[in-house]
Amino acid sequence: MYLGNGGRRFSHQLALPLYCKHENESHHSRGPDASLNIDLVRKEIPVTSRRAYFDNAGTGPPSISVLNAIHEYLADWRDYGENWEEWLPLIIDSRRLFGKMIGVELEEVASVPNVSSALTALASSIKYKPNGNIVISELNFPTNIYLWHLQKKHGRTNEVRLLRKDQNGVVPLDEWEKAIDDDTSIVSVDYVSWMNGCREKIREIAKIAHEHDAFVIADSFHGLGVFPINAKQDGVDALACGMYKWMQGPHGAAYLYTHRERLGELDPNYIGWHGVEDSVVRRLSKQEDLFGKPFNIDDAEPAVDATRFEGGSWGVVSIVGAKAALEYVLKQDQQERHHRVLRVTDRLIDGLKKKGRRILTPLQSERRSGIVVFEDQDPQATFNKLKSLNITVASRVKAIRVSPHYYNTEEEIDKLLAAL
Repeated sequence: MYLGNGGRRFSHQLALPLYCKHENESHHSRGPDASLNIDLVRKEIPVTSRRAYFDNAGTGPPSISVLNAIHEYLADWRDYGENWEEWLPLIIDSRRLFGKMIGVELEEVASVPNVSSALTALASSIKYKPNGNIVISELNFPTNIYLWHLQKKHGRTNEVRLLRKDQNGVVPLDEWEKAIDDDTSIVSVDYVSWMNGCREKIREIAKIAHEHDAFVIADSFHGLGVFPINAKQDGVDALACGMYKWMQGPHGAAYLYTHRERLGELDPNYIGWHGVEDSVVRRLSKQEDLFGKPFNIDDAEPAVDATRFEGGSWGVVSIVGAKAALEYVLKQDQQERHHRVLRVTDRLIDGLKKKGRRILTPLQSERRSGIVVFEDQDPQATFNKLKSLNITVASRVKAIRVSPHYYNTEEEIDKLLAAL
């Protein structure tokens, strides 16, 4: 906690209810090398006592630590009002934690409200090649498609090359190779498809794109929290991710990474008072009076680091929850979480095959994620039936999407299969 004026801190006595932790929940203090105790983990995620929750690709349920952090903030806001001296360091800390999560530096991370605004910030900053093209996939989330069509309509690019999945539900790597050429300005790809759970070969796609001097943007919303991600090793130039899915944080908080070597190439068309070099956060880092001197309104000088993409004031309550979510995940072994996700989805896939269900998710090991999609002739009826049995899934077009997380158990999968 950070002390503000008058010694205020979030940990004062609260009137708002706090969720209680199990008395044996000491494994967090053992660090990320400790083996996950799923019984204790499930006690930290309240939804698990009420239902079998399989919609982490929609919205992940919060942990007790996230709920308590938000409640403490709300109580502090209620009792004391604004406290910038305490809130601003939380923004910086959350950026640092996100950087740690994906293997990048603090200066390469910006805090933004959502992935759509991150992609929009990039689209308005990139220098497009004359007579250029943009390469995307139909497996991308809609924002990561609509946005690029609009760039063509506004004359920033000549062509949008929308790659289609094959009968196996993947866009083969050779299709990316055919589409990307020396006129490609941008390659924008999702780590994992929201539609069918297909995991893209990000490193290979980035390598192809860089051979043609294209800028690579990656959306990791359905990957981060499921499997370890290192943006530098993956070779992406920019990465955007929200917090409310697999990271189990709140809506209204997301982060944008941009490689330090590419930042200088990006010239924002839009800027807010937090995106300039002389921002209140910059003044705080220099231990200056936040409002002790006028802001220069005779010019607009974007920040030299990734914060040039931060616009107006943050939703601090969301940042507080996102910071707690990042802290929670970073205390766990990411590879072990991934192995657990694969284990429970293996059980689901095996059970669906035995029932004769057609699985739409690519099942090659290198394409697996946390999402399993299968055909269903009346998905809304199936969704409603499962909901009545306290089983949460997602209804899609002639399909059901199941997205278990590391905290789910084989017994819960068996309950779902029995209900089907």
